[in-house]
Amino acid sequence: MFLTIIVFILILGLLVFVHEFGHFIMAKRNGVKVEEFGFGFPPRIFSKKIKGTIYSINLIPLGGFVKENQKDFNKQSIVRRLKILSAGVLMNILLGILCLTIVSVFAYPWYKGIFMGLINTFYLIGLILAALAGLLRDLVLLGRLSGDVFGPIGIASITGQVVSQGFLQTIYFIALLSINLAIINILPFPALDGGRLLFLGIEKIKGKPVSQKTEKIVHGIGFALLISLMIVITWRDIARFL
Repeated sequence: MFLTIIVFILILGLLVFVHEFGHFIMAKRNGVKVEEFGFGFPPRIFSKKIKGTIYSINLIPLGGFVKENQKDFNKQSIVRRLKILSAGVLMNILLGILCLTIVSVFAYPWYKGIFMGLINTFYLIGLILAALAGLLRDLVLLGRLSGDVFGPIGIASITGQVVSQGFLQTIYFIALLSINLAIINILPFPALDGGRLLFLGIEKIKGKPVSQKTEKIVHGIGFALLISLMIVITWRDIARFL
């Protein structure tokens, strides 16, 4: 159990770090000041300020965030803002490709392993999209969540099973989680990266941005809904795994 918890924390930390580092480095490269790089969501447990950026560890361990200076961000072109907002998703996809390539080179020569890593990434993306479509269908038409949806407790439990199967299964599991995270984050839902990209699209169509107040309210509602959904899923996980 202890090993499972440690491995789960390390995997979760890796996924969050890779995602948020994508936003962080792309913001820096485009002249946007990063005010905070956070693991988890507030309230804050620990923080340290280095070269103008606060690096924090927060209480709710359901992800992370990069807080850009809003004035710096808003004055960038739509293309630059799109790069910053989509960089986290891209980094998770790249991590998925890397992990699947590592798995593939154990079965094929290295040059074929790289190719198979890419092929398997696209195959996995297709499977996840199909599963997501089924989940949304059940949620909208039947008003219920699929039994295949897991929260942190469920994923932690599965992590223990995967780790017991060996190194390659663990690496494949990381790829699966990373690509899942990328796809979920790109959905056009408020509070997610895709929701912020949606507002960029509206700005492009209208020729002017949506007011910051309105966008903040919409993302706040979206975040509350996501947290509520996570609580429901976690409660189901407790009933199933504990």
